[in-house]
Amino acid sequence: MNPTGTPAQRLERNRAQARLWLEHDQAKRTAFAGSGLGQLASLPWIRQLSAHPVTGIALGALAKWWMKPVPRSSAPTVGLLAAGAGFSLLRRRPLLTLATVGVAAAALFWARARQRPLPR
Repeated sequence: MNPTGTPAQRLERNRAQARLWLEHDQAKRTAFAGSGLGQLASLPWIRQLSAHPVTGIALGALAKWWMKPVPRSSAPTVGLLAAGAGFSLLRRRPLLTLATVGVAAAALFWARARQRPLPR
């Protein structure tokens, strides 16, 4: 008598376990795709970089670090939220984002240039 059950029962248990693993993996992939890093990773030039073995390993390690679970006691900082919003905007509207950054940099440069005293 086999204590683990019939072959059909073992097969069904193995299939159920494989389904759980696949669902867990799909949930992790969906969470990554919705994150700022996942949206950045969907840019075409990042995909070309990740095709290279060394940069692919580095980007994979960065993604693994990024997706680490955060302890409940620590709330996401404003910087992380801003970075996520910036990455999603960069993915959806790259030219508008670059133009906005350029205008902001020019305004910052102009404001700092006005604060300096003129040389005599």
